Amino acid sequence: MNTKERRELLLSILNKSTNPIKGDELANILNVSRQVIVQDIALIRAAGLEDIIATPQGYIIYNNKVATKIIECKNHSNRDEFYNELKTIVDLGGKVKNVIVNHPIYGEIKVELDISSNRDIGEFMKKASSDEFKQLSILTKDSHLHTIEAKNEEILDEIISSLLDKNILANNIKK
Repeated sequence: MNTKERRELLLSILNKSTNPIKGDELANILNVSRQVIVQDIALIRAAGLEDIIATPQGYIIYNNKVATKIIECKNHSNRDEFYNELKTIVDLGGKVKNVIVNHPIYGEIKVELDISSNRDIGEFMKKASSDEFKQLSILTKDSHLHTIEAKNEEILDEIISSLLDKNILANNIKK
């Protein structure tokens, strides 16, 4: 196996793993020394190919461990519906990354939310209760989009199923 093939296999192993893998273990799998693994990882990082993190438990790639979908939700007629939408996603293990609306004049408007806990929801709803706050979704007639994240596709499927059951989704999944 040449250097390029070894590094591709190293990346493949790390991308498939959900847990850190020790350098010694990677060296044994690839039949090289641990120092070769250290050098390969340094060169992969320097090239910006992957965000490989070195932990006391071993190497891991965190950026590939999240499942993401864009969903289209109906606009809310009251704050309870707004709260229920966020709570459903978070309670099932999801994160609301953003809200996106398509404005008829300005086009796509996207705002990062990063709501992943009940505390985040509480803080957001507190801001939403103030008179100066206006929901971004009021800029469009029927719906708004959210990018949601979860640890895996199964959790995303459960979130989507629950949102469908609660009649929150406007259509099906966008991506």
